[in-house]
Amino acid sequence: MSAATTPPLHVLRGILRHMKKTVALETNGAAATTATASSPQSTNNNSSNELSLRQHVISQYKQSITASPQQAEHLRKIAYDYLNLKNDLAERGRLHELDAGAEDKLSGLELSRRAAARAGLQLPKLNVPRDENTN
Repeated sequence: MSAATTPPLHVLRGILRHMKKTVALETNGAAATTATASSPQSTNNNSSNELSLRQHVISQYKQSITASPQQAEHLRKIAYDYLNLKNDLAERGRLHELDAGAEDKLSGLELSRRAAARAGLQLPKLNVPRDENTN
């Protein structure tokens, strides 16, 4: 889909969904920090920041409804690009978590296979004995 074909309401909902996930992650991290630091103000500060950001996003959406067609199209493209950025960053973070510690968990052959797959390639089938420690 492109910015022209994606309904603005879908983009708004996607952005708000990402904000909700981000705040949930930050709240969990802040809960661990506040347990050690005993600072309830940081939790209140995070929720007020999230609320003001949410209000800002919704107000921008409402302004785009009443804006001129050219300006509304420009705002729609910005929002769509932002949603794509958030989606890509979330996917990259998920992949980073999956790859974390892979050197310790996986064999060299499996690491090579995964690296090739990320580049869109396939390794040839090798006749490697099951025990890689044998010479």
